[in-house]
Amino acid sequence: MKQALTYTLKVTLTTLLFCLPVTFVIMMGFVRLLPLIFSNYSFSVHLDIREAVVFVILTFCALLFYMRKIRGASQLIYNKRNIAINAMMASIAVFLIYLWLCGKLMSLSISEFLITYAPTFSIAFVCMRIYPLKNEENEAKLV
Repeated sequence: MKQALTYTLKVTLTTLLFCLPVTFVIMMGFVRLLPLIFSNYSFSVHLDIREAVVFVILTFCALLFYMRKIRGASQLIYNKRNIAINAMMASIAVFLIYLWLCGKLMSLSISEFLITYAPTFSIAFVCMRIYPLKNEENEAKLV
């Protein structure tokens, strides 16, 4: 479980650290491209650190849940690909429900939603795939 916790903390803290700067850069690039694409446009983005923290907490919980839910012959060997995909889909689904319940989802257009939240989702997924997740077969079991 120590390896799982270390991996989860690396992923979530890196996501929290990079989500706002990367999202800001993408938003500025999009705002600079809008006059080239459309003559009349309206664009509004409300990027809040609390929403990023909520997503990171959901990702943290989903990663630990899917690492604990491993079934099979050995409970100590992790399948990082399945864990990353399942945890990512679960955290995005619960985050969308959170946004819907708070009333923040209905006021966003598709482009505003993608520019605001897609970088955070992408950073979390890339971190899940890049960071190594070592198997815990070397560690002694406490009985």
